[in-house]
Amino acid sequence: MTIHEAIFSPLRQPLLAILYLLLTLQMTLLVSAFRDGRSRGWRLFLLLHLMFSFVCLWMPLWDLDSNPYRTDRPIPLPAVRTPFTSLPVSALFLYEVLTAVILAYVIGDFCRYQRAHPTVKSVKETMDLLPVGIAFAKEDGTVVLGNLVINDLARKLTGKRLTDLSVFRDAVKVTLPDTEQVWQLTLDKAEADGKRFIRLTATDITEQAAATRELEEKNKKLKDIHMRLDIYNKQADRIIIAQELLTARMAVHNEVGNILLESRHYLKDPSSIDEEMLLQALKDTNTYLLREYEEDDTARDPLADALEMAGAIGVKVKITGSVPEEGTAREILAAAINECSTNTVKHTDSDWLSVEVRLEGSGKAARDLCFILQSGGSSGGQMPFDGSALSEIHESGGLLSLRTLVEREGGTMQVESASEFRITIRLSHIIVGTQKV
Repeated sequence: MTIHEAIFSPLRQPLLAILYLLLTLQMTLLVSAFRDGRSRGWRLFLLLHLMFSFVCLWMPLWDLDSNPYRTDRPIPLPAVRTPFTSLPVSALFLYEVLTAVILAYVIGDFCRYQRAHPTVKSVKETMDLLPVGIAFAKEDGTVVLGNLVINDLARKLTGKRLTDLSVFRDAVKVTLPDTEQVWQLTLDKAEADGKRFIRLTATDITEQAAATRELEEKNKKLKDIHMRLDIYNKQADRIIIAQELLTARMAVHNEVGNILLESRHYLKDPSSIDEEMLLQALKDTNTYLLREYEEDDTARDPLADALEMAGAIGVKVKITGSVPEEGTAREILAAAINECSTNTVKHTDSDWLSVEVRLEGSGKAARDLCFILQSGGSSGGQMPFDGSALSEIHESGGLLSLRTLVEREGGTMQVESASEFRITIRLSHIIVGTQKV
Protein backbone atom coordinates (compact mmCIF):
# COMPACT_ATOMS: atom_id res chain seq x y z
CA MET A 1 0.00 0.00 0.00
CA THR A 2 1.36 3.38 -0.99
CA ILE A 3 1.06 6.62 0.94
CA HIS A 4 -1.51 7.82 -1.60
CA GLU A 5 -3.69 4.80 -0.97
CA ALA A 6 -3.21 5.01 2.82
CA ILE A 7 -4.60 8.56 3.04
CA PHE A 8 -7.86 7.33 1.49
CA SER A 9 -8.04 4.42 3.93
CA PRO A 10 -8.62 4.09 7.72
CA LEU A 11 -4.83 4.56 8.20
CA ARG A 12 -5.16 8.26 7.35
CA GLN A 13 -6.13 9.44 10.85
CA PRO A 14 -3.33 7.79 12.88
CA LEU A 15 -0.81 8.57 10.11
CA LEU A 16 -1.58 12.29 10.01
CA ALA A 17 -2.11 12.56 13.81
CA ILE A 18 1.40 11.27 14.47
CA LEU A 19 2.79 13.71 11.89
CA TYR A 20 0.93 16.62 13.57
CA LEU A 21 2.27 15.63 17.00
CA LEU A 22 5.86 15.29 15.80
CA LEU A 23 5.64 18.60 13.94
CA THR A 24 4.41 20.36 17.10
CA LEU A 25 7.26 18.94 19.20
CA GLN A 26 9.78 19.99 16.55
CA MET A 27 8.51 23.57 16.55
CA THR A 28 8.63 23.66 20.38
CA LEU A 29 12.21 22.43 20.45
CA LEU A 30 13.25 24.89 17.74
CA VAL A 31 11.83 27.80 19.74
CA SER A 32 13.57 26.52 22.88
CA ALA A 33 16.88 26.27 21.01
CA PHE A 34 16.67 29.95 20.00
CA ARG A 35 15.47 31.00 23.48
CA ASP A 36 18.24 29.14 25.34
CA GLY A 37 20.93 30.31 22.97
CA ARG A 38 21.91 26.89 21.62
CA SER A 39 24.65 26.58 19.02
CA ARG A 40 24.05 27.47 15.38
CA GLY A 41 24.46 23.82 14.32
CA TRP A 42 21.68 22.67 16.67
CA ARG A 43 19.32 25.37 15.45
CA LEU A 44 20.05 24.62 11.78
CA PHE A 45 19.52 20.90 12.31
CA LEU A 46 16.18 21.41 14.05
CA LEU A 47 15.05 23.87 11.38
CA LEU A 48 15.83 21.47 8.50
CA HIS A 49 14.21 18.59 10.35
CA LEU A 50 11.09 20.70 10.88
CA MET A 51 10.95 21.65 7.21
CA PHE A 52 11.27 18.03 6.09
CA SER A 53 8.50 16.95 8.45
CA PHE A 54 6.32 19.75 7.12
CA VAL A 55 6.89 18.43 3.55
CA CYS A 56 5.99 14.93 4.71
CA LEU A 57 2.70 16.30 6.02
CA TRP A 58 1.94 18.73 3.22
CA MET A 59 2.30 16.31 0.30
CA PRO A 60 -0.24 13.75 1.58
CA LEU A 61 -2.62 16.62 2.31
CA TRP A 62 -2.15 17.84 -1.26
CA ASP A 63 -3.19 14.44 -2.62
CA LEU A 64 -6.10 14.41 -0.19
CA ASP A 65 -7.26 17.76 -1.55
CA SER A 66 -7.54 16.19 -5.03
CA ASN A 67 -10.69 14.29 -3.94
CA PRO A 68 -13.61 16.35 -5.31
CA TYR A 69 -16.18 14.17 -3.55
CA ARG A 70 -14.58 14.49 -0.09
CA THR A 71 -15.20 10.82 0.65
CA ASP A 72 -12.99 8.31 2.39
CA ARG A 73 -13.15 5.81 -0.49
CA PRO A 74 -13.71 7.73 -3.68
CA ILE A 75 -14.45 5.79 -6.85
CA PRO A 76 -12.42 6.09 -8.91
CA LEU A 77 -9.34 6.80 -6.71
CA PRO A 78 -7.88 10.30 -7.42
CA ALA A 79 -4.65 10.43 -9.32
CA VAL A 80 -1.31 10.75 -7.57
CA ARG A 81 -0.10 14.36 -7.60
CA THR A 82 3.44 13.93 -6.22
CA PRO A 83 6.01 11.17 -6.50
CA PHE A 84 6.38 11.27 -2.72
CA THR A 85 2.93 9.79 -2.14
CA SER A 86 3.80 6.90 -4.46
CA LEU A 87 6.23 5.65 -1.83
CA PRO A 88 5.15 2.75 0.39
CA VAL A 89 3.32 3.85 3.51
CA SER A 90 5.86 1.89 5.57
CA ALA A 91 8.47 4.47 4.54
CA LEU A 92 6.39 7.22 6.13
CA PHE A 93 5.86 5.15 9.26
CA LEU A 94 9.59 4.46 9.40
CA TYR A 95 10.26 8.24 9.15
CA GLU A 96 7.85 8.91 11.95
CA VAL A 97 9.56 6.35 14.18
CA LEU A 98 12.98 7.75 13.31
CA THR A 99 11.75 11.28 14.00
CA ALA A 100 10.36 10.20 17.38
CA VAL A 101 13.75 8.70 18.30
CA ILE A 102 15.55 11.88 17.22
CA LEU A 103 13.14 14.05 19.21
CA ALA A 104 13.60 11.87 22.29
CA TYR A 105 17.34 12.34 22.05
CA VAL A 106 16.97 16.09 21.46
CA ILE A 107 14.64 16.44 24.48
CA GLY A 108 17.15 14.58 26.67
CA ASP A 109 19.95 16.81 25.42
CA PHE A 110 17.88 19.88 26.17
CA CYS A 111 17.29 18.67 29.74
CA ARG A 112 21.01 18.03 30.24
CA TYR A 113 21.84 21.42 28.78
CA GLN A 114 19.39 23.25 31.04
CA ARG A 115 20.83 21.55 34.12
CA ALA A 116 24.39 22.53 33.16
CA HIS A 117 23.83 26.00 31.69
CA PRO A 118 21.87 29.08 32.75
CA THR A 119 18.75 29.53 30.66
CA VAL A 120 15.76 31.84 30.78
CA LYS A 121 13.80 29.17 32.60
CA SER A 122 16.54 28.53 35.17
CA VAL A 123 16.93 32.26 35.80
CA LYS A 124 13.16 32.56 36.41
CA GLU A 125 13.18 29.53 38.73
CA THR A 126 16.10 30.99 40.68
CA MET A 127 14.32 34.33 41.04
CA ASP A 128 11.20 32.56 42.30
CA LEU A 129 13.26 30.93 45.07
CA LEU A 130 14.52 34.26 46.41
CA PRO A 131 12.94 35.55 49.66
CA VAL A 132 12.83 39.10 48.26
CA GLY A 133 10.56 40.40 45.52
CA ILE A 134 12.21 41.40 42.23
CA ALA A 135 10.61 42.83 39.09
CA PHE A 136 11.96 44.42 35.92
CA ALA A 137 9.86 46.83 33.89
CA LYS A 138 10.27 48.96 30.81
CA GLU A 139 10.53 52.72 31.16
CA ASP A 140 6.81 53.02 30.42
CA GLY A 141 6.01 50.78 33.42
CA THR A 142 5.29 47.52 31.57
CA VAL A 143 6.61 44.62 33.65
CA VAL A 144 8.69 42.13 31.68
CA LEU A 145 9.84 39.88 34.52
CA GLY A 146 8.74 39.36 38.12
CA ASN A 147 9.18 36.58 40.66
CA LEU A 148 6.62 34.89 42.90
CA VAL A 149 7.19 37.16 45.93
CA ILE A 150 6.56 40.42 44.06
CA ASN A 151 3.51 38.95 42.34
CA ASP A 152 2.10 37.79 45.67
CA LEU A 153 2.64 41.28 47.10
CA ALA A 154 0.96 42.80 44.04
CA ARG A 155 -2.08 40.54 44.53
CA LYS A 156 -2.42 41.75 48.12
CA LEU A 157 -2.33 45.36 46.94
CA THR A 158 -4.16 45.31 43.61
CA GLY A 159 -5.88 41.91 43.49
CA LYS A 160 -3.90 40.72 40.46
CA ARG A 161 -0.36 39.85 39.43
CA LEU A 162 2.17 42.58 38.68
CA THR A 163 1.81 43.81 35.10
CA ASP A 164 1.97 47.60 35.40
CA LEU A 165 4.53 49.25 37.66
CA SER A 166 2.69 52.58 37.84
CA VAL A 167 -0.48 50.90 39.14
CA PHE A 168 1.60 49.06 41.76
CA ARG A 169 3.29 52.28 42.92
CA ASP A 170 -0.09 53.97 43.35
CA ALA A 171 -1.34 50.99 45.38
CA VAL A 172 1.73 51.06 47.64
CA LYS A 173 0.41 54.26 49.21
CA VAL A 174 -2.37 52.16 50.77
CA THR A 175 -1.62 49.92 53.79
CA LEU A 176 -1.54 46.20 53.09
CA PRO A 177 -4.89 44.66 54.11
CA ASP A 178 -4.99 42.06 56.87
CA THR A 179 -1.25 41.86 57.31
CA GLU A 180 1.34 42.98 59.82
CA GLN A 181 4.23 42.69 57.38
CA VAL A 182 6.53 45.63 56.71
CA TRP A 183 8.11 45.88 53.25
CA GLN A 184 10.92 48.09 52.03
CA LEU A 185 10.55 48.99 48.34
CA THR A 186 13.51 50.19 46.26
CA LEU A 187 13.45 51.52 42.70
CA ASP A 188 16.59 51.86 40.61
CA LYS A 189 17.79 51.64 37.01
CA ALA A 190 19.19 48.56 35.28
CA GLU A 191 20.59 48.03 31.79
CA ALA A 192 20.73 44.82 29.72
CA ASP A 193 21.50 44.31 26.02
CA GLY A 194 21.62 48.07 25.53
CA LYS A 195 18.11 48.56 26.92
CA ARG A 196 17.18 50.38 30.10
CA PHE A 197 14.82 48.88 32.65
CA ILE A 198 13.33 49.90 35.99
CA ARG A 199 14.20 47.44 38.75
CA LEU A 200 11.85 47.08 41.71
CA THR A 201 13.07 45.30 44.85
CA ALA A 202 10.75 44.45 47.76
CA THR A 203 12.37 43.29 51.03
CA ASP A 204 10.44 41.95 54.00
CA ILE A 205 11.74 43.93 57.00
CA THR A 206 9.04 42.91 59.47
CA GLU A 207 11.56 41.56 61.99
CA GLN A 208 13.82 44.60 61.62
CA ALA A 209 10.86 46.94 62.09
CA ALA A 210 9.79 45.07 65.22
CA ALA A 211 13.34 45.27 66.56
CA THR A 212 13.42 49.01 65.78
CA ARG A 213 10.17 49.59 67.66
CA GLU A 214 11.52 47.61 70.60
CA LEU A 215 14.71 49.70 70.59
CA GLU A 216 12.65 52.89 70.51
CA GLU A 217 10.69 51.74 73.54
CA LYS A 218 13.90 50.88 75.35
CA ASN A 219 15.40 54.24 74.41
CA LYS A 220 12.37 55.99 75.92
CA LYS A 221 12.84 54.05 79.14
CA LEU A 222 16.57 54.79 79.15
CA LYS A 223 15.84 58.47 78.58
CA ASP A 224 13.50 58.44 81.57
CA ILE A 225 16.09 56.64 83.71
CA HIS A 226 18.80 59.10 82.60
CA MET A 227 16.60 62.03 83.52
CA ARG A 228 15.87 60.57 86.94
CA LEU A 229 19.57 59.86 87.50
CA ASP A 230 20.37 63.45 86.55
CA ILE A 231 17.85 64.72 89.10
CA TYR A 232 19.24 62.28 91.67
CA ASN A 233 22.78 63.48 91.04
CA LYS A 234 21.72 67.07 91.58
CA GLN A 235 19.96 66.12 94.80
CA ALA A 236 22.91 63.92 95.82
CA ASP A 237 25.23 66.94 95.63
CA ARG A 238 23.03 68.76 98.11
CA ILE A 239 22.92 65.75 100.41
CA ILE A 240 26.71 65.37 100.34
CA ILE A 241 27.19 69.07 101.11
CA ALA A 242 24.67 68.86 103.95
CA GLN A 243 26.43 65.77 105.32
CA GLU A 244 29.79 67.51 105.15
CA LEU A 245 28.36 70.52 107.00
CA LEU A 246 26.81 68.25 109.59
CA THR A 247 30.10 66.42 110.08
CA ALA A 248 31.93 69.73 110.48
CA ARG A 249 29.39 70.97 113.00
CA MET A 250 29.63 67.73 114.95
CA ALA A 251 33.40 68.07 115.01
CA VAL A 252 33.14 71.66 116.28
CA HIS A 253 30.63 70.67 118.92
CA ASN A 254 32.94 67.88 120.07
CA GLU A 255 35.77 70.38 120.19
CA VAL A 256 33.61 72.73 122.29
CA GLY A 257 32.95 69.90 124.73
CA ASN A 258 36.66 69.18 125.03
CA ILE A 259 37.43 72.87 125.62
CA LEU A 260 34.78 73.06 128.32
CA LEU A 261 36.34 70.05 130.06
CA GLU A 262 39.79 71.59 129.79
CA SER A 263 38.42 74.90 131.16
CA ARG A 264 36.97 73.04 134.13
CA HIS A 265 40.33 71.37 134.79
CA TYR A 266 42.03 74.75 134.42
CA LEU A 267 39.78 76.30 137.06
CA LYS A 268 40.58 73.46 139.45
CA ASP A 269 44.28 73.26 138.67
CA PRO A 270 45.64 76.14 136.53
CA SER A 271 49.12 74.65 136.40
CA SER A 272 47.90 71.50 134.59
CA ILE A 273 46.69 73.35 131.41
CA ASP A 274 48.57 75.62 129.01
CA GLU A 275 46.72 78.90 129.39
CA GLU A 276 47.69 80.36 126.02
CA MET A 277 46.60 77.25 124.06
CA LEU A 278 43.29 77.12 125.97
CA LEU A 279 42.57 80.79 125.26
CA GLN A 280 43.39 80.35 121.53
CA ALA A 281 41.07 77.33 121.30
CA LEU A 282 38.28 79.29 123.00
CA LYS A 283 38.81 82.17 120.59
CA ASP A 284 38.64 79.92 117.47
CA THR A 285 35.57 78.09 118.70
CA ASN A 286 33.69 81.27 119.59
CA THR A 287 34.53 82.77 116.20
CA TYR A 288 33.06 79.75 114.36
CA LEU A 289 29.94 79.67 116.51
CA LEU A 290 29.30 83.39 116.04
CA ARG A 291 29.70 83.07 112.22
CA GLU A 292 27.33 80.08 112.09
CA TYR A 293 24.79 82.00 114.19
CA GLU A 294 24.89 84.97 111.82
CA GLU A 295 24.25 82.80 108.72
CA ASP A 296 20.68 82.60 107.37
CA ASP A 297 19.46 79.26 108.61
CA THR A 298 15.90 79.62 107.32
CA ALA A 299 14.12 76.85 105.41
CA ARG A 300 14.73 76.68 101.64
CA ASP A 301 12.12 78.16 99.33
CA PRO A 302 10.19 75.29 97.57
CA LEU A 303 9.68 77.42 94.44
CA ALA A 304 13.41 78.17 94.22
CA ASP A 305 14.14 74.46 94.60
CA ALA A 306 11.65 73.65 91.81
CA LEU A 307 13.23 76.20 89.44
CA GLU A 308 16.70 74.87 90.27
CA MET A 309 15.62 71.30 89.58
CA ALA A 310 14.05 72.33 86.22
CA GLY A 311 17.27 74.01 85.20
CA ALA A 312 19.23 70.91 86.22
CA ILE A 313 17.31 68.77 83.70
CA GLY A 314 17.53 71.38 80.93
CA VAL A 315 14.07 72.96 81.14
CA LYS A 316 13.75 76.76 81.10
CA VAL A 317 10.81 78.09 83.16
CA LYS A 318 9.14 81.41 82.32
CA ILE A 319 6.70 82.69 84.95
CA THR A 320 4.26 85.51 84.20
CA GLY A 321 2.01 87.10 86.78
CA SER A 322 2.27 87.52 90.53
CA VAL A 323 3.30 84.36 92.39
CA PRO A 324 2.30 83.65 96.03
CA GLU A 325 4.94 84.84 98.48
CA GLU A 326 4.43 81.96 100.90
CA GLY A 327 2.00 79.37 102.13
CA THR A 328 0.28 76.36 100.58
CA ALA A 329 -0.32 78.05 97.22
CA ARG A 330 3.42 78.57 96.71
CA GLU A 331 4.09 74.92 97.62
CA ILE A 332 1.44 73.73 95.13
CA LEU A 333 2.97 75.93 92.39
CA ALA A 334 6.41 74.49 93.16
CA ALA A 335 5.07 70.93 93.02
CA ALA A 336 3.33 71.66 89.71
CA ILE A 337 6.54 73.09 88.19
CA ASN A 338 8.45 70.01 89.37
CA GLU A 339 5.97 67.61 87.71
CA CYS A 340 5.50 69.61 84.49
CA SER A 341 9.23 70.06 83.90
CA THR A 342 9.75 66.32 84.36
CA ASN A 343 6.93 65.46 81.94
CA THR A 344 8.22 68.05 79.43
CA VAL A 345 11.53 66.20 79.18
CA LYS A 346 9.92 62.77 79.35
CA HIS A 347 7.09 63.11 76.81
CA THR A 348 8.01 65.98 74.45
CA ASP A 349 10.97 67.40 72.57
CA SER A 350 10.52 70.76 74.30
CA ASP A 351 12.96 72.52 76.62
CA TRP A 352 10.64 75.32 77.75
CA LEU A 353 7.86 75.58 80.34
CA SER A 354 5.60 78.62 80.58
CA VAL A 355 3.77 79.33 83.84
CA GLU A 356 0.96 81.87 84.05
CA VAL A 357 -0.33 82.97 87.45
CA ARG A 358 -3.54 84.97 87.58
CA LEU A 359 -6.42 85.82 89.88
CA GLU A 360 -9.97 85.15 88.73
CA GLY A 361 -13.28 86.30 90.18
CA SER A 362 -14.39 89.55 91.77
CA GLY A 363 -13.63 91.19 95.06
CA LYS A 364 -10.34 91.82 96.78
CA ALA A 365 -10.34 89.13 99.43
CA ALA A 366 -12.11 86.16 97.87
CA ARG A 367 -10.62 85.28 94.47
CA ASP A 368 -9.67 82.12 92.59
CA LEU A 369 -5.93 81.69 92.18
CA CYS A 370 -5.18 80.00 88.85
CA PHE A 371 -1.92 78.38 87.69
CA ILE A 372 -1.61 77.51 83.96
CA LEU A 373 1.48 75.46 83.08
CA GLN A 374 2.18 74.65 79.44
CA SER A 375 5.14 73.11 77.60
CA GLY A 376 6.48 75.30 74.80
CA GLY A 377 8.84 74.75 71.88
CA SER A 378 12.61 74.64 71.77
CA SER A 379 14.16 77.71 73.38
CA GLY A 380 10.77 79.19 74.03
CA GLY A 381 9.44 79.03 70.44
CA GLN A 382 6.10 77.43 69.71
CA MET A 383 6.35 73.93 68.28
CA PRO A 384 3.71 71.33 67.28
CA PHE A 385 3.41 68.46 69.72
CA ASP A 386 3.37 64.75 69.06
CA GLY A 387 -0.14 63.77 70.16
CA SER A 388 0.68 60.07 70.06
CA ALA A 389 3.44 60.53 72.65
CA LEU A 390 1.35 62.81 74.86
CA SER A 391 -1.58 60.41 74.78
CA GLU A 392 0.57 57.97 76.74
CA ILE A 393 0.57 60.30 79.81
CA HIS A 394 -1.56 58.82 82.56
CA GLU A 395 -2.35 60.30 85.94
CA SER A 396 -0.13 58.16 88.09
CA GLY A 397 2.85 58.83 90.32
CA GLY A 398 3.67 62.54 90.29
CA LEU A 399 0.50 63.72 88.52
CA LEU A 400 -1.69 61.74 90.89
CA SER A 401 0.18 63.11 93.92
CA LEU A 402 -0.18 66.66 92.57
CA ARG A 403 -3.94 66.20 92.06
CA THR A 404 -4.24 64.84 95.61
CA LEU A 405 -2.37 67.88 96.97
CA VAL A 406 -4.58 70.31 95.01
CA GLU A 407 -7.89 68.66 95.89
CA ARG A 408 -6.89 68.42 99.55
CA GLU A 409 -6.76 72.23 99.58
CA GLY A 410 -10.18 72.44 97.90
CA GLY A 411 -8.83 73.16 94.41
CA THR A 412 -9.28 71.57 90.99
CA MET A 413 -6.74 70.35 88.41
CA GLN A 414 -7.26 69.80 84.67
CA VAL A 415 -4.74 67.94 82.49
CA GLU A 416 -4.79 68.37 78.69
CA SER A 417 -2.60 66.17 76.48
CA ALA A 418 -4.46 65.81 73.17
CA SER A 419 -2.39 68.33 71.20
CA GLU A 420 -0.23 69.92 73.94
CA PHE A 421 0.82 69.29 77.51
CA ARG A 422 -1.06 71.72 79.74
CA ILE A 423 -2.08 71.68 83.43
CA THR A 424 -4.60 74.15 84.84
CA ILE A 425 -4.82 74.39 88.66
CA ARG A 426 -7.54 76.50 90.24
CA LEU A 427 -7.50 77.23 94.00
CA SER A 428 -10.80 78.70 95.14
CA HIS A 429 -11.23 81.43 97.78
CA ILE A 430 -7.61 81.58 98.87
CA ILE A 431 -6.31 84.83 100.29
CA VAL A 432 -2.65 85.15 99.42
CA GLY A 433 0.05 87.74 99.37
CA THR A 434 1.79 87.93 96.00
CA GLN A 435 5.00 89.21 94.53
CA LYS A 436 5.64 90.24 90.94
CA VAL A 437 8.19 88.20 88.98
